[in-house]
Amino acid sequence: MLNKKIEYFVTLAECLSFTQAAAVHSVSQTAISQYIASLEGKLQVRLFNRNAHSVSLTDAGQFFYERVNFILRYDKDTKKRLIAIAEQYRGHVKVGIGMYESRHTEDFFSRFLIAHPEIKVDIFQYPYGALTEKLKSGELDVILANVLCEHAFAKEDILSRPMFEAYNYLVADRAIAAKYPQGDAVSMLRGECLITNCEDTGPNSMDMLRQMLLREFGVVPERFAQTNSTNAQMLMVRARHGVAIVPDIVPEAQESNLVRIKMNMGDMTRYDMVRLAGNNNPSAQMLMEFE
Repeated sequence: MLNKKIEYFVTLAECLSFTQAAAVHSVSQTAISQYIASLEGKLQVRLFNRNAHSVSLTDAGQFFYERVNFILRYDKDTKKRLIAIAEQYRGHVKVGIGMYESRHTEDFFSRFLIAHPEIKVDIFQYPYGALTEKLKSGELDVILANVLCEHAFAKEDILSRPMFEAYNYLVADRAIAAKYPQGDAVSMLRGECLITNCEDTGPNSMDMLRQMLLREFGVVPERFAQTNSTNAQMLMVRARHGVAIVPDIVPEAQESNLVRIKMNMGDMTRYDMVRLAGNNNPSAQMLMEFE
């Protein structure tokens, strides 16, 4: 596969320090310098601008860095798929799921694995922004996520199937809920910190959340706290740091010390399984079509 030393180039491109790159790989600075000089000689281009005070990528170096990262991802994926074949699996599919979706898909994956023991299935959990990027790059064959993720693609570029739907609920500790009229979600949103798994950018962004709250309830909380997992989100709710909006498939939201208020947000939220239309992995197709 790829020469292991190509990682010297990747590390140097990311840290822009021969000293740091040498430390990362436990080699001398001379070894890093000699490899980079050899690489530039083979490619017949200068990859780095360097002087006594700084190191920076040339335009060619930036382009090469992006391509090498792309190749390295597929190199690692190829190795994993070769191992799957060697272990006598007939296929291999890499699945990404969001932060809530694991709560409602155990039965589906259990039935698929029983029906297809010849397929190696790897499942990874990521925020929605990372899911869409990894699907685009080919790091994942299939994602299972909020329908919002599909907005990151042109319709003709993906294939999808609905998996389940869920209503959203505002969840708060009883001590927090007691400060407001019963069932008054708007007052609670206005007065409390909203704890959310929304990201700074991407399909599930903070801007999207603010627009949705303003559209549906005419209010945007003054305070937000961000988390990157359902467990962290519910921990902060139980710690009375604020309130959270979560789908009704989250069992932690049904604890007796919590109050749940159904959000009047129109239709139920849909969660889909999605793959790229150009993904020709037969195992991914089998997963998508499994009933």
